[in-house]
Parts: sequence; structure tokens; C-alpha cells
Amino acid sequence: MRNCNVILIILLFFGYVTNAQNSKENRVEVVLLAGQSNMAGGGNYDELDEATKLRIEAVSDRVSLSFNGNPVKPLSYYDNKPSEKYPFLKRFGPELLLGVTLVEENPTKEFLLIKRSQGGTALYGSWNPDWTAEKAKAIEKGEKKQNLKLYNLHVADIRRNLDTLKAQGKDYRIYGLAWMQGENDAILEVAARGYNTNLKKLMQAYRTEFNTPEMPFVVGQINSRYGIKEGAEMVREGMFKAVDFDYYAALIETSTDTSWSDFPKHTDNVHYNTEGQKRLGTAFANGFISIEKRLNVAEFQSDNQLKLNNTIKFKAEGETNMMYHVYTPSNFTSEEKLPIVIAFSPNGKGLGMVTKMQEAAEKYGWIVVGCDKLKNGMNDEALEQQMEDEVLDDILKNIPHDTNKIYLAGFSGGAMRAYSLTTRRPENFEGIIAFGGWLGGEEYQDKAYQNEMYVAIVNGTNDKGANKWNEIDAKTLIKNNCIVKQFSFEGGHQVAPVETIEQVFYWLNNN
Repeated sequence: MRNCNVILIILLFFGYVTNAQNSKENRVEVVLLAGQSNMAGGGNYDELDEATKLRIEAVSDRVSLSFNGNPVKPLSYYDNKPSEKYPFLKRFGPELLLGVTLVEENPTKEFLLIKRSQGGTALYGSWNPDWTAEKAKAIEKGEKKQNLKLYNLHVADIRRNLDTLKAQGKDYRIYGLAWMQGENDAILEVAARGYNTNLKKLMQAYRTEFNTPEMPFVVGQINSRYGIKEGAEMVREGMFKAVDFDYYAALIETSTDTSWSDFPKHTDNVHYNTEGQKRLGTAFANGFISIEKRLNVAEFQSDNQLKLNNTIKFKAEGETNMMYHVYTPSNFTSEEKLPIVIAFSPNGKGLGMVTKMQEAAEKYGWIVVGCDKLKNGMNDEALEQQMEDEVLDDILKNIPHDTNKIYLAGFSGGAMRAYSLTTRRPENFEGIIAFGGWLGGEEYQDKAYQNEMYVAIVNGTNDKGANKWNEIDAKTLIKNNCIVKQFSFEGGHQVAPVETIEQVFYWLNNN
């Protein structure tokens, strides 16, 4: 009887695993698309080569599109009313090659694209999740656009389509959002200057609305010379900054060279032509694929995963899905324990910190770890501490190291994070490398920093923000019996050059 029960449990387990796998394979991947005219698209379907048309036809049973609230249809062109600007009947935007590329990359999956676009509209106005009539009137042209609430309309489109999937008994996942917009924000200075903030708010709004805090965003960078003087550059820079500080975002970088050789345009020098739209859609898909690969990381299993003079990425155990990069020097062995430095960046991308320090780490035989996802301005102390604890616990449990030689490092806000960790973590940290960072200000001088650490304060000569706190922070740390040494290099608010980092490692290595 006991054997029968065991067999039954095994069968139920494998049935559960099989059902879970089937559910994952059968779910619909929902891709959101939003923006203005270049998202609407100015491509001429009849100009596409036959090979591309065959690719579209080959996947049309597995990828469909709902455009501006219209019923779902298999992916293809949409009808165009011929005009002087677009004198053709069959029109398409980036959704066409985006859908094809994603389905070709995921041949067992079904995709639904939900697109909302409106030419000549602004993120500051019509697309603003915090829409106000005042902002809309300040930037949108005409009564119709001044009363458009495009974010709300898109959310309604999405909700309606998701409800239909539920009614059909289909599982789904929101795969991500493609954003192609920005030219109209370049016409008003307050909109252009605030594009970074407004784009981050838009990302947060979609993620909150659909309870998907890790929803990928791929942003197409504008490259026209539209709007006020330097307006387009402000928007381009705002896009770059918003994506740079978002672990789940990717930027389609574009050239401002007016040959438009990267994404070809119509003669108006603003709107992408057939080839430009083809390339844009492919770029959006590749952006999503790159984010998915970034997130598809295995947990640490054994020392054999570490590669000498190389960097490997791992996912930490825990609820927050923390990621970290480990550089292993050539002299590493599991038996000989080496110093380890765990680094943080202000934008949550730890690989950059590893790359900056790996040359010095190789020279002196140190392990360097860069932590992802933890960044400036998270505004959730409990979540941040959970993320910190999960990643540090995983690193210190799995990566062989000298327990008497654990160092923390960081740049700017990452340095502040390194300092703060010594006030609450149980490890005895040997020291800190603070690149362009400080304790945090006057209110941070009385915190209980760990005693007897070696602290390297490493600032550029022109880094006024960091240098302002050099002496004040040093006095606080010395009161905690820390040994502080200041390193300086020609430069501003940045991570030090290799030669300075090597001086820091030499000093720490010999103490």
C-alpha cells in the first residue's frame, strides 16, 4: 500500500510539473506599444521585399495586433488613406518586424501586440499619466489633442484585451512595452527638460497599473532636429538617463547624422520610411530579447561555474531576484581564499563597477563582485534592505573568499550604500572604497559605522559634491577608529582611472 501511495505522489508531481510547463508554453505574451507618429508608422508594405513578406505570413497565426482600440487581427499592414506625404494604401509601423522577430526567437509562443499611437502628441501632455488640462493646452495643438488622454486610452485597450484572453481561458504575461515618442516634447522647454522625470513616471505608471514591477521597457531614442534650440538633445538625454537608471529597460540609440543611415527616413527628416520602420521594429524586438537574457540567469551551484580572469553573472536566492557579477582573478583556487570586494553603483548596474576594478583585481589577486538592481532613489527602505541582505548572503555563502578580507565599494550613491551597510550587517568588514561618494550629509555623521576599517576616499579633483565632505567624513570615520586615506585624480564625478584604483588596491593589500 505504501508503494502505491509513493507511486501516486510521483505521478501527481510529474503531472503538476507537466501542467506548469504546458501553461508556460501556452500562455500569450502580451507586448504593449505606445507613442506618436513614428510608432503609428510610415512604412509602405508594398515596398517590402518578398522574403520579409514571407516571414510575416509565416508567423501571422501566432502573432496578432490590436491597434488604437480596434479588434484583434493577425499581424499585417493596416489600411492607409493616401496623402501627399504617404501616397500608398498599405501602411505599417514598428509592430510588424517587432512581432516577426519575437515569434521567430520564440517559435512555440503566441504573441498579442496592443498598440496605441497618435501623431503630434507629447508625454508632457496627452501621454502624461498625471494628465492635466493646463499641461495639455500648453503643448498640444488643437482642441482634439488637448483633450486626449492617451495613457488612459491605452490602459483601457489593454484591460479590454486582457479580459478577452481571460474569457477565452488563456493565460497571459505582459512581456514588455515599446515606446517611440518625444519629438513633440522638444517644442516646449519645460517638457524637454523634464523628459527624464516624465518618462520614469510613465514607466512606473504602467508597471503599477498592471502589477508588473519588472515590466521591460524598450525606448526608441528620437533623433530629429525638431522643436526649440537643443530641445531634441534634452529629450534624447532624458531618454538615456531614464533607461540608464532602470534595470529593466533598454535604449535604441540613434544617430543624429542627417544621412539617417541607421534608421532611414522620409524626405521630411522626421518620419522613418519603409526600411527605417523595418529596422526600428527589429531593434525593438532585440531590445526585449536583450533584457530577457539579462534576467534569465542561473543561481550559483558550484565553484566550477567561476572562470579564471573572467566575469560570470548569478541570481541570488530570495524573493527579490537579485543579480550579481563575479570577476575571478587568474590566481583563484577554491582552497586559497582571496580578498573579496563587493561593489554597488548608483544606477543598479554592477557589471560597470566590476569592469572598472578588474584590472587592479587581477594584478593583486582579488575577487570583485558587482551587484545589480540596487540604485539611487528607490524610496523603499524595507525593500532595499531585503535586496541588500539577499544578495550579500548569497555572495558570502557561495563565493570562496578570505572572511577576514571582505571589502565594500561603490560609486556616488553606491558608496553611500557601502558605508550604510557597515551600520547594520553582521560581517566584520575590512574596509571600504568610496568613489565620489560620502556618508550622506550632516544627519549621517552620528551613525554607528563599523570600527577599525580601512577606508579609501577616492575623488576627482573637480568633484565638488564629494570633496565638500572629505574632511568631515574622515573625522567621523576616524572617531570610529578607522584608518582613512584620500586618493585624488584629475577628473570630475566619476570612478577613478585604472592607475588610481591600482594605488588603492596596493594600499589595502599591504594593510
